[in-house]
Amino acid sequence: MEHRKKGAGLPGEFEVIQRIGHALPEPDPSVLLGIGDDAAAITPAPGMTTLLTTDTFVEGVDFDLAFSSWRQIGWKCMAANFSDIAAMGGVPRHALTTLCLPGHRALDDVEALYAGFQDLAGHAGHPVSIVGGDLSSTDGPTVISITVSGEASEEHIARRSGARAGDILCVTGHLGASEIGLRLLRLARERPVDRFEGVLCRHRTPVPRVREGVLLANSGWVHAMIDVSDGLSSDALHVARDSGVGLNLDGNALPITEETRQAMEELRLDPVGTALESGEEFELLCAVAPEGVERLAAELAERTGTPLTPIGECVTAARGYTITDQTGSRPLRPKGYEHFSG
Repeated sequence: MEHRKKGAGLPGEFEVIQRIGHALPEPDPSVLLGIGDDAAAITPAPGMTTLLTTDTFVEGVDFDLAFSSWRQIGWKCMAANFSDIAAMGGVPRHALTTLCLPGHRALDDVEALYAGFQDLAGHAGHPVSIVGGDLSSTDGPTVISITVSGEASEEHIARRSGARAGDILCVTGHLGASEIGLRLLRLARERPVDRFEGVLCRHRTPVPRVREGVLLANSGWVHAMIDVSDGLSSDALHVARDSGVGLNLDGNALPITEETRQAMEELRLDPVGTALESGEEFELLCAVAPEGVERLAAELAERTGTPLTPIGECVTAARGYTITDQTGSRPLRPKGYEHFSG
């Protein structure tokens, strides 16, 4: 197919592939054939089920070079896929990466992007190998597409659809920082941002909860799980609707760090509303049997250092979807990010 061109900023396709291949570490023993053949060959671990996920990121829509370096963009794109695997109770193992590049893009940019992929892979706690992909040219913006395979024990795969009335809705980590980080970076176009570094990092280089996802899924107390990628309000409603239950969130219980609260105050933003709509948090939202909440939170804190906070409960479907805070009770509506929302 004659869809690849030699651009002004890039050498030929095969030289780019060769440079990428040389920059990547040796694959783990599960990879029989990696980059260089027509397809990769992988040996699955005994007794494990394969998970597959994919995400596409478009320059100017899903990432902005004014806010992040290519290395940070690589990290975050890979993090979105790792988080999907984590939400299923699995561990990421292998990745395919496809790039559509404008001709003016520099080879240094591509190498920095792959360095970001590898930076994030190093946080998985076990080998994650890039085993192939594709390159193409485009007259439009840069497009990055990643497919990740993961592994999970079949009996412990977490789904969105298992929540039961009476379950306690819990979330790992903290909320709101990704949205606040984005707002601060937009303001930086007018004046430099010299504070709130932790908030900015949560937007640029979030760490997906892989170890936490495995622990939660294997506990036997988690009936449903999803990662917070579209916003807490939207993702909580995904769980409720797929499970056929209602829910009531406690707005006063949403975990928000002091640094994030300070930034919210300076930006004059409502903490509860912002935490509900903040996407790309990559925390895990789970429906937990009531008797397991306290023990599971203690185990998660001890083994990963990550807090698990109860933020509401699943109720009967007839009671609908509500959120309660200091202003009273009101209907819960999705306020997170949605493609094609107009």
